[in-house]
Amino acid sequence: MLEFYYDFLLKFVDRSDFALGQMDTDSMYIATSAENLDDVIKPEMRDQYEKERHLWFPRTDTPEHADFDKRTPGLFKLEFSGVGLVALCSKTYYCFSEINEKYSCKGVSRRHTDINKRKYLDVLTTKKPSTGINKGFRVVGNDTRTYIQEKEAFTYCYMKRKVLDDGVSTTYLNL
Repeated sequence: MLEFYYDFLLKFVDRSDFALGQMDTDSMYIATSAENLDDVIKPEMRDQYEKERHLWFPRTDTPEHADFDKRTPGLFKLEFSGVGLVALCSKTYYCFSEINEKYSCKGVSRRHTDINKRKYLDVLTTKKPSTGINKGFRVVGNDTRTYIQEKEAFTYCYMKRKVLDDGVSTTYLNL
């Protein structure tokens, strides 16, 4: 991830044309000032970008290359394209577009918790957590038991970076 940020993003894209929204060990959500990443490549870096693009992303020159590269580890693949992202904390985000959505809330049952954009936005704007429900089975000795657990699942607390006064932007932790 650090190589991608420093050796690709900062090299080929002007810092004013992108913002990191959410990052995990195997994914990065980026907001760009244009419709897609190709449209924000620095003009003076376009030729070098075209030469090095295959090092970071799947090739698109032939259907065979595209099929092969979409399964190649280490290349960044587009998982979602939308118009907005609410990233509360690690593994708790909501991406949306006019036609679809993608979200994550680790440790919460999607079937038993109403998960929607409003829930994420309310936590972000009020700075107050929201709960989620987990239901499941657990084996204790020779018995199988069911459980229902309400937990604070949507939290404003972000431990990996310092949230700035605007409530949205972040910076590094000064440890």
